[in-house]
Amino acid sequence: MMPAPALSIPVLDGPPRGTYLRHCWYVAGWADDLGSDPIDRVFLEEPVALFRDEAGVAHAVGGRCPHRFAPLGQGRVIDGALACPYHGLRFDGAGACVHNPHPGGQLPATRLPVYPLVERHGLLWTWMGEAERADTALIPDFSWLVDPAWAVVRGATRAEGHYELYSDNILDLSHANFVHPALVARAFTEGERRFWQDGETVHAEYVRLNDTLSDGIGAMLGRVGQAQDFYGEVIWHAPAVLRFDYIAGPPGTPREQCTLLPSLHAFTPETPDTTHYIWATGRDFALGDAAFSQGMQAALEHAFEREDMPIIRDSHRLMRGADFWALKPLVLGGDGGGIRARRLLQRLIAREQGTTLPQDTEATV
Repeated sequence: MMPAPALSIPVLDGPPRGTYLRHCWYVAGWADDLGSDPIDRVFLEEPVALFRDEAGVAHAVGGRCPHRFAPLGQGRVIDGALACPYHGLRFDGAGACVHNPHPGGQLPATRLPVYPLVERHGLLWTWMGEAERADTALIPDFSWLVDPAWAVVRGATRAEGHYELYSDNILDLSHANFVHPALVARAFTEGERRFWQDGETVHAEYVRLNDTLSDGIGAMLGRVGQAQDFYGEVIWHAPAVLRFDYIAGPPGTPREQCTLLPSLHAFTPETPDTTHYIWATGRDFALGDAAFSQGMQAALEHAFEREDMPIIRDSHRLMRGADFWALKPLVLGGDGGGIRARRLLQRLIAREQGTTLPQDTEATV
């Protein structure tokens, strides 16, 4: 893998502007993108530095040096400690200063914030709340990402727009007919739809039997113009980690025997205006076919980065910082998943903060 691209630090003026769920797991990036060099990030408007110690263990610590506030993630790792690029102080994974290169060499008692960081399913998962409450059992199962039975193409990018707008986009598949020319299919607008909440997850299901697939997916599966049964399943995990299963097979094929294309869409808020977007799609056919993977990678990058992201970016800009509910959004039939996810997330944040929900968070689905 190529190293993660360097990202400039966004302008963080004044106190945090967003409200976030903190006692949960966010995807910090792909595990193998974090090598010998640290990575500089902002999550939930907080600067974070990611690095590996001498044993290769990944850590997430506050990204602002307490001396002159330099970005620690732009430094380097020396003897397993993170060295500030400005004056050379070094910090370990527990946030303690372990080296002072200046006269006297006294170690300051100050400590960096430390965020639990777990490496699982090829991803780095970070917990932005109280460390003692971090429960790895809450990390969703994306084990297919590292299962050799699946060929996986993937990406990570920085997107403009509020992270909940990106969750809405995956939960409402009908947008495909208007945003993605290669994915147009009656299944997305005329298929049966069902939306429901199960505990702290939200589900969206689309079903269209005995119809043709989109040209893009039909070509990928070698079934252009052939009648298929289609099932689309989306599962949203708070605050914004989604799994989308694209399932298709000849009419009458049992659902569990149809071809499955699983995908990950993880949206980690950087600021109220920007989002880290980590995605992946798998297949269990054409394994080892590099040309197939390259074509699939290019098609998905185009769909996500050239089609989805611009329309969501412009929608976000037109909201001009207004609250989603304050704009009194029109709710259509395909919004059942997105509205449920938004309501649930607000309830979870309110419970975490001990506050009461405003009255304008209701809408008819």
